[in-house]
Amino acid sequence: MRYRWWRVAAALVVLAAVAALVWANREELPRAGRALAGADPARLVLATGVWLVWIANWVLLHLAARRLTGAGGYREFLVLLPVTVSSLALNLAVKSGNLAGVAAFGLDARRRGAEQGRVTGAYLAAAQTAEVGFVVTLAAGLAVVCWDGKLERAEIAATVLFSIGLLARVVALVAAVRSRAVLRRLWTWPGRSWDRLLRRPERERGTEAADEFAAAVDAIRARPVAAIPAVCFAVAIDLLGAAVLWASLAAVGAGDRPLVALVAYAVSTLFGIVGVLPGGLAFAEVGAAAALASYGIPVGVSAAAVLVFRTFVFWLPLALGGLLAWRLRSSPG
Repeated sequence: MRYRWWRVAAALVVLAAVAALVWANREELPRAGRALAGADPARLVLATGVWLVWIANWVLLHLAARRLTGAGGYREFLVLLPVTVSSLALNLAVKSGNLAGVAAFGLDARRRGAEQGRVTGAYLAAAQTAEVGFVVTLAAGLAVVCWDGKLERAEIAATVLFSIGLLARVVALVAAVRSRAVLRRLWTWPGRSWDRLLRRPERERGTEAADEFAAAVDAIRARPVAAIPAVCFAVAIDLLGAAVLWASLAAVGAGDRPLVALVAYAVSTLFGIVGVLPGGLAFAEVGAAAALASYGIPVGVSAAAVLVFRTFVFWLPLALGGLLAWRLRSSPG
């Protein structure tokens, strides 16, 4: 209960800060409105096409992971398309380190009589690979920022926080390789620490997810070359995400600036990861707009571009995936 109220309080603080930021830049709102009203339809169509390919790459990432772990293969593309979009919506709606999305794949596995452990292992393998893809994109974005001399304290702080989380994942990977028992202890450590912090009796915590994670790691270790397609799809997801932002910038009249789009996408995603709200809400928007403004794009135009971009990568997947998740849950097994 205390944890839930802490999250609510944090959300209210963030929303208040964003409201204050909007109020401080209220003179830019008419410019943002004009940029949106005059958006180039051809560029919006281009952004839509790139977004569809972005969705397809998410499906391909999961298919590659399923093939790697023996849970399926590429022939399941049309079957897994709605499941993947549902999974994206769950991850956007819940701050879970991308673990919430496994529920959609688990439900699909039960409906089709698939082996639950392999399906979960494949999902975890895909989730870890997606993080590898973002690390590549983040490194490229930070390289551009450092080259231009525009690295700010906020980006440094967010990178440090992300690196801490990434280090924790690396420790879990090493534990999975060395000892299943150590992995189980590490997996349940946050929950046990939280129980001690709240001074309540420690609860028994299941380790099934840790075992499934270890199985996914074992599958990758057994066939490392077979993991290359998954890594390629993961990198493509982030590059396509940056391309959606690039098309959004061009649509609202901010020019044809792919490297700026790459930097803003990396910063936006980074801030979204370390932010306290689901889907990086508020953090991702502010991070992207600040990055764009640092390259001389007017604040109003930056805000318009970010609004278009976030519509594609947040609001559309959330709405469409929510509908598909409801249909998946209500359809007979």
